[in-house]
Amino acid sequence: MNKTLLCLSLFFLAGLKAEEAAPAAQQFDVNLQNPVFSQGVIATEEGGVITAPGIRIQAQKISYTNRTENGIAVQRIEAEGDLMMEYGDRIFVGKKLEYNFLTKTGTLWDGKTFVDAWFLGGERIFLSDDGSYTIYNAHITTCETEEGSWDLHASAVKITKQHLLSAKSIRFRFAKVPVFWLPNFKANLKLFKDPPIRYKIKWDKNLGPRLTMRYRIFSWEKFSAYFRLDYRIKYGFGAAIETDYHTPNKSTVFRTRSYGAYDKSWPDEKTNKRYRFQGLYQTKTRDERTFVHAVYDKFSDEKMPGDFRSDDFEVNTQKRTRLLASHHREDLLASLSLQPRVNRFQSINQELPYVTTNIRSFQLGRTGIFAENYFNGGYLDYIYAHDLSRFLSATRAGRFETKNQLYRPFNLSHVTITPTVGFIGIYYSNNPRHDAIGQALFTYGGTASTYLFREYGHLKHMIEPYAVYQGISNPTAKLDRHFIFNMDDGYARMNSLRLGVRNNLFSSKSSAFLPPLVTDIYTYAFFADKTYKLTFPKSYLDVGWNRPSYMLFGGVAWNQEENVLDYTNVRGAFTYNENLAFGAEFRHRSRFDWRKADHQNFILDVARPIDELLQSPLSDRRNTLLFRLYGRIMPGLTCLIQSHHGWGRKNEPPYSEFKLEVFKMITGSWQLKVAYQYTINNPIQFTAALQLIKPKP
Repeated sequence: MNKTLLCLSLFFLAGLKAEEAAPAAQQFDVNLQNPVFSQGVIATEEGGVITAPGIRIQAQKISYTNRTENGIAVQRIEAEGDLMMEYGDRIFVGKKLEYNFLTKTGTLWDGKTFVDAWFLGGERIFLSDDGSYTIYNAHITTCETEEGSWDLHASAVKITKQHLLSAKSIRFRFAKVPVFWLPNFKANLKLFKDPPIRYKIKWDKNLGPRLTMRYRIFSWEKFSAYFRLDYRIKYGFGAAIETDYHTPNKSTVFRTRSYGAYDKSWPDEKTNKRYRFQGLYQTKTRDERTFVHAVYDKFSDEKMPGDFRSDDFEVNTQKRTRLLASHHREDLLASLSLQPRVNRFQSINQELPYVTTNIRSFQLGRTGIFAENYFNGGYLDYIYAHDLSRFLSATRAGRFETKNQLYRPFNLSHVTITPTVGFIGIYYSNNPRHDAIGQALFTYGGTASTYLFREYGHLKHMIEPYAVYQGISNPTAKLDRHFIFNMDDGYARMNSLRLGVRNNLFSSKSSAFLPPLVTDIYTYAFFADKTYKLTFPKSYLDVGWNRPSYMLFGGVAWNQEENVLDYTNVRGAFTYNENLAFGAEFRHRSRFDWRKADHQNFILDVARPIDELLQSPLSDRRNTLLFRLYGRIMPGLTCLIQSHHGWGRKNEPPYSEFKLEVFKMITGSWQLKVAYQYTINNPIQFTAALQLIKPKP
């Protein structure tokens, strides 16, 4: 017969030759082409497969030995020629294999394997009984072939069952030229899927050419460390140490970025050594009730982040040093913030420290009245940069605040009415006159709303008429009698009423959670106020339209008081197909629409006269048009176009800025980025970068 299928146990083999057989151990499936049996050896040179629990061997030449040699039991497989071995969750290929089933060890000559994106091979691979293996005279790369742009050579590499790598006498080579040498190296192959060496060449019109090489010097289980070397022709050499630590479930993360540079262009020889130290630490408890977030950012001078900027080096510190810790329970949310100034050339509101406590709303007995209570306090010190401290007085004080509010919902037929009343008290240990001062005021108001529904086939229309009244009593302390640390210090007497109607259109055929169409029409009225002549000085319209391939959002405000369009914001995003997407946005702001962090907070509007606000930077008339387009010209070639146009600003000419970026994949790993940018400050800015972004698949 051309093919023989044998399903044999070691017990059956022992029966063929009892005096030479080893004790029975486990079941084998032997599928050989024209096998030959002789003296306890089954062999073939025409191909076959041997399968056992946790192992599968396929080769052109296979022999299985089960006998006693020199008084020692032997259960051995030898295979070569088109050899492939499945060993647990790993796959090996090689020239020749010897494997002992009794000791569960083996040797593979000229073998290769892979772990995630890593390809490993060597002269000899020793398979251990604990699932680990050692590669001798090894080479490691992220390329399937041995002709990659970089590789790693080592005299011996051991990889555990958990994919932890340890190597001896390791050499990193770029273009087959040795770059680094280390006596020992450890890495966790599961932690990263990119090469240990990353390099990038970038040319910038202002900063000049820059060569960057990033080298992973250590990686083991939860921790990785990197060394970065930069060279800029305009500035000189720079170097960095980066570290990354995180637990397997990402509950704790710690990243550091420490950079130093010798700036040969810096005019002052005493400060030509420049630096920046960044760090990020985040952790949360197992029950996720306590969370800690800490960042630090210390740099030598205010121009350092811009002169040596690198997008892949930021950890989002916002150039500040801060600790934020929070803890929440079923009825309590508390947080602590510590924000000192570590860079003397920055202006910052220091929190040394500041604590907030928010108690969950609770009902007062069976009255149906709910209470909300919020407390915060600490020491605040608004410190200015060195060039401003000579002109501005110190703004520092202990600040303690309490906010308390009571509310009671009433359901009257189809209308829900919720009146509110509250108290705000603030204590300052210092003020501009160097005295302690207190601030007290009452808040009152309420909301009223109802819902109307109507269905039209697969569409459902919901209408929500509503009214919101907000009142603030006359504060006991005027604005110029206490410090202003943030917007929570700027209280003034106000009585406002918001009247509006929301519309939501839902579709049962829509897969998105949000309604396809949302509109909100509303107006504001101000009572007992001398700022506006009209009771309803402004009206608003907000519209949102969501579809799978496009979305449109818009907002319009009409100023009846001045008979002008206060603002118009319209933006849209469109995806034509997988190769083309674009977006556009238009913004208009009149000189009567004040620049505010919270656009729906009108305390500023009633606290200051309009003529005074018009003369301040809060009045900033302007028109802006933004455009963004992404296109895939062909596979591996994409472009991004952005433009920014502005006009209508007081005492400023119109301006236009744009940026064009082209991305081209040179190989499976190399990407060329060419950018041309025109801005007001830098009329012509050209950059080019060549970067290894990912390994070959």
